[in-house]
Amino acid sequence: RAVEVDPGRFAQLRALASVDRRVQPFHANFLQTVPTQAYSHTIMNPPFYGTHYMQHIMHAWDFLKPGGMLVSVLPATAETGDSEAHEVFRGWLEERKYGYGHVFQDLPQEAFAESGTRVNTLYVVLRKRG
Repeated sequence: RAVEVDPGRFAQLRALASVDRRVQPFHANFLQTVPTQAYSHTIMNPPFYGTHYMQHIMHAWDFLKPGGMLVSVLPATAETGDSEAHEVFRGWLEERKYGYGHVFQDLPQEAFAESGTRVNTLYVVLRKRG
């Protein structure tokens, strides 16, 4: 299942689905979808604008079955931001890393420059107990 609100990106997902039937795109605002603990794995690239990624990660968590794994790309500010929201989010992540070392794993600088983004990024791996 792939949820995408942007019409252009949704069209790209539909094209991919015509080649690979395992891809099931839904044109929707992910934060407005109702979670069901139906997924063993979630791989995501949430919006980096502001701190929207925090809500996306926490919402995606609710879709995981017990024992499920969530992997997400995040802006480097998820680790270095000094706002109260960043601190709360880091604490939330720390409680869910379950068996992994450091919560944040750096990606190479400007890893997504080819796609037009020069934001430094990292990724997180979380596992739901169960």
